[in-house]
Amino acid sequence: MPADRTNRGNRTPRPLIPNLTTVTVLTAILSTGALRAHAQSANLEELRKQIQQYEAISARADPPAMAPLAAGRIWSHLGQLYEDAGQYAQSETAFVRAIRLLKTVPGDDADLAGAIDGLGSLYMMRGDIQQAERAEQKALSIRQAKHLAADLAQSWFHLAALALRERQFEKARGYAQRAVEQLLQQPHPDPDEQINARFVLGLALCRLDRFPEAIAIMQSAMEIVKRTYAPSDFPYGFGSFLLGLAYWKSGDADTARDLMKTGSAVVENLLGINHPACVAIMAEYERYLRSTRQNQEARAVEDKLKQANGVEGLRKGQGTLDIAALF
Repeated sequence: MPADRTNRGNRTPRPLIPNLTTVTVLTAILSTGALRAHAQSANLEELRKQIQQYEAISARADPPAMAPLAAGRIWSHLGQLYEDAGQYAQSETAFVRAIRLLKTVPGDDADLAGAIDGLGSLYMMRGDIQQAERAEQKALSIRQAKHLAADLAQSWFHLAALALRERQFEKARGYAQRAVEQLLQQPHPDPDEQINARFVLGLALCRLDRFPEAIAIMQSAMEIVKRTYAPSDFPYGFGSFLLGLAYWKSGDADTARDLMKTGSAVVENLLGINHPACVAIMAEYERYLRSTRQNQEARAVEDKLKQANGVEGLRKGQGTLDIAALF
């Protein structure tokens, strides 16, 4: 398992469990969610502990008690933690507060763009597409204008995830390809960003029925996952599920079986069945099981979903996270 890492510069630590902005994701996400890939072997209880810690810190995170830059970073990180935990109203409040603080800091373009990007990811997960695109385009424009090359890939794959969410598959492929190419130009690209960009590209290729290319790019993402994470970590489980999904859609249900079974189990173990991301993945797994006549297993998954909060809303596309739109 990788050592704990922090964001570039003096930014706050990355959250333990990613949202699925970049698979919405990603999550999510998948930052990005999404559908972000970064996560350690952590469960939702550990995430709640982090939230409690940052809530305590945030009580003092306002000028004049704390400088605007430091306070903005704390509120931005708290917004990400809330988002990862599925607490979307609290996440929005925290991100908005972070943006207001960071706007007062001259020259702090990277943190400001990151907070706006995080808010855009949240809006995407909630299905507020207009606000999501407005925020993501604003973050991209800041990063381009200020030549923040290291952060451009994050903007590109978030825009790709948004295009996927709206079923604009060729547009999503183009954005995701730019993210992958941007990362290839960096001497030491962030492994999480490489994973995310490749998975979003793979999902777009799946929706364009370009399955051999989709499987190949997802396999390359999984090679990075295996070098960076343990099998019990979220990126490993989520990535396995996505690769299995690509095989299933390509017509190879047999190869898909173990990948989707293992992946969904890891996600459920880490997030719990009530988490919106887990609900969406398990619902897709149930569809796979029924399509391949694994009816007993499908009924078991259905029983779990019936116990999950808000599952009907998610299935009808009324929930906060519509991962099924990507599948």
